[in-house]
Amino acid sequence: MGGIGLKILICDDERQYLDALSAYVRAYMEERLIKYSIVSAASPKEVLDGDMSFDLAFLDIQMEDLDGISLAKELRARNSKIAIFFVTNHDEYQDDAMDVNAFRFFSKPFDVKRLYSGLDKAMEYIDGAYVDIFLYGDTAQQRVLIDDILYITRSDRKVVLKTEHESYTIRCTFDELCEKMPPLFFYQVHKSFVVNLHYVQQYAYTELILTDGTRIPVAPRKQAAFHKYWFEYLRRR
Repeated sequence: MGGIGLKILICDDERQYLDALSAYVRAYMEERLIKYSIVSAASPKEVLDGDMSFDLAFLDIQMEDLDGISLAKELRARNSKIAIFFVTNHDEYQDDAMDVNAFRFFSKPFDVKRLYSGLDKAMEYIDGAYVDIFLYGDTAQQRVLIDDILYITRSDRKVVLKTEHESYTIRCTFDELCEKMPPLFFYQVHKSFVVNLHYVQQYAYTELILTDGTRIPVAPRKQAAFHKYWFEYLRRR
């Protein structure tokens, strides 16, 4: 899952279940050699008082000082790609949970086989939401949220990945990196540019202007095909 590892939250005000779920999740991650860190919290207030974001969360729905649904909404505001599981024995909460795109409900005591099956699905989802990159001149691995990528370019034999706040020089080929991008909203408009269409602020047939002001040319031989694709992209949205 990358060099940084998954950031996991487990929040339950019943200590026995908090400890049990933490043990199951640790066993799953270690068995699969996935790097991870776990924050265990007996109170949602502990989480809200901090500013951490998480990749994966297990939340008890019924807790004394704040319900799990409200906590889930705050966590999703911090990371829109978080995978959320709810722990509950009460079916009446399931409609509310749909608002935060919950992965699955688990009942107490936990069915380990069902828990691990849910984690398998979450790992597939998280793998699709991020791209792992190696930085040029370094052995460090970085995990970047795909939605945060504005564009990928190659210049002076180097490949650069640009997000809203960072610029990474990547240790792989341009084509290798581009193949990892979702084709629904990434498009190669030029031999040296692949663009995340979510960040296009202005389109003028021969040029794209992104939300950060970057101007990216559309190659002449790409213009007709991209023009058609652009309006299909707008229709899907």
